[in-house]
Amino acid sequence: MDTYSIHQPEELLLSEKYQFLETASKTNTAGTIIGPILTGALIFQEAAILNLLIWLSVMAICVAFRAYMVFVKNKDRRLPIHKKIVNLNVGVFSVTASWGLGWLIVAPTLPFNLQCLYLLMSSTAVFVGLYGYSINRSTFLCFALPIFIGQFIASLIPPLMFPWPILLGEFAFSLYAIKMASYFSNSWVKTVSLQIQNQTLNKALELERNTAISANIAKSKFIATASHDLRQPLHAVNIYLDLFEPNKLNQKERINFLQIKKSIQTLNSMFKSLLDLSKLDAGTSDNLKKPFELIELVGYLSNTYTPIATNKNLALQFEFMNMGINGDKLLLQQLLGNLISNAIQYTASGSILVKLDKNNDCLHIKIEDTGCGIEPALQDKIFDEFFRVDSTRNMHDGLGLGLSIVKRLCKISGADILISSVLGVGTTFKIQTTYSTQSLNDEEAPAVQKVLHENVNPQEFLLEAKTIAVFEDDHTIFDAYKQALTQNGFSVLSLSENSQDLMNQLANINQIDCILSDYRLETTTGDLIIQQLRDSFSVDIPAIIITADTSPQHIQLFKELNIEVLYKPIGYSEIVEAIRLLLKTNLNNHR
Repeated sequence: MDTYSIHQPEELLLSEKYQFLETASKTNTAGTIIGPILTGALIFQEAAILNLLIWLSVMAICVAFRAYMVFVKNKDRRLPIHKKIVNLNVGVFSVTASWGLGWLIVAPTLPFNLQCLYLLMSSTAVFVGLYGYSINRSTFLCFALPIFIGQFIASLIPPLMFPWPILLGEFAFSLYAIKMASYFSNSWVKTVSLQIQNQTLNKALELERNTAISANIAKSKFIATASHDLRQPLHAVNIYLDLFEPNKLNQKERINFLQIKKSIQTLNSMFKSLLDLSKLDAGTSDNLKKPFELIELVGYLSNTYTPIATNKNLALQFEFMNMGINGDKLLLQQLLGNLISNAIQYTASGSILVKLDKNNDCLHIKIEDTGCGIEPALQDKIFDEFFRVDSTRNMHDGLGLGLSIVKRLCKISGADILISSVLGVGTTFKIQTTYSTQSLNDEEAPAVQKVLHENVNPQEFLLEAKTIAVFEDDHTIFDAYKQALTQNGFSVLSLSENSQDLMNQLANINQIDCILSDYRLETTTGDLIIQQLRDSFSVDIPAIIITADTSPQHIQLFKELNIEVLYKPIGYSEIVEAIRLLLKTNLNNHR
């Protein structure tokens, strides 16, 4: 963070002073003209005409000179502030010196009553200018001293112009004016200095905020760029690995192959975490509440994470009573999936218990593990992005994003999350959601079993041969897609990405059931190809884009275009399953 002085920045203070003095001098301009004219009109019958004319002439010249200094000379932007203040002081001094001259050449010729009037007018001039000029000592002295000096000289030269009570009053007024000017000056300087300090601190805070925002943007750009550049070759690695048949390899080669496969799966998991983070940054993870049954959520979590826990000889247990939930099932799958995956990763032996019940008529979740535990001092930090405990960093793979994603999902859904942990014993996460629960009737159980059956057996869907249009400019990857899709009963179309050639090909094609396209093609992009096919058939053809671009803008774009997205790296078996699910969903929507 840049350092800003919190003491009085002299240049800023001087600039504020001049602006205040300039405003005051402009405001008092009318008074400098009216005052002498009014005084002359009241005393001209009793004053010595020559002396009065000399005084009024000098006053007129000084008022014009003051106006020139303030309104003309100081408008030069090249003049430094201190020079402008000097010019203003000279202009002010010339006018008040004329009032002092009046005490010496006009007041002595007046009768006592008009001398008192002249005293009143000059004192009024001092009082009016006291507010405007007292903030700067040199300006106030240039303003007040000429009047006071002329007044005291004229009053004290024998014979005395005024009796002693009036002279004492003059002296008291002079001291009061000087004291009030000093008091107001100190008060103004302190106030303006505090304002300048606040402005400086606000600028520092704004700079700090902008720096933080810039750093976050730079981080997001780096993640997006690095993620894209790494996903592309890793995707090819996944495809090539899927082409291998491990059973045809000898034992040593099979072991090496499986080790490579495991390492690639670890990388895939890391990229998935980055993708989840990008989706949250894009604001595409909405809290969509829909009714569902708790057994659907548990079935997904059990099918997904029980095999992973079993591979580590861990027992993954679910304790729940089936009930209706009004909430975002996909958000809960992601949230609980991250917590269960985290528990599996940091538990060497024992078990993970996932308990789901209701609290205050809302879903409450508790996940307990018998893992290594977390130090109390680190329990607030584990939800930070990319944070990993040093003591376990070398023992586990990952980027440190899982719990950060959990925290964001809790914020989106309005859930509260609490953690309790004991080193060497285990960790417990408790989540209180805002998703309401309701009891289920017995007759609803068969429907639940049907849902579970559909979740457990996704391969059963293939009502008839479907035609898939594939756009992929890498011939090796295209051949892998074609082989996998053909083996699963699909008919594959290889179409040109050139717009005119594509239109000629489409003239001989009656139907396309699904589009599979890479996003960055040789001459165009997948979203444009998909839109062209949809326009040609006047149907919102189900479509999937495969991309390595996880930027928030593209995530939002694909959502608006109703295009499903698969992110590289991904194996072709997962692509086949995504096509099956998309076709099935589309069929159900049109029933």
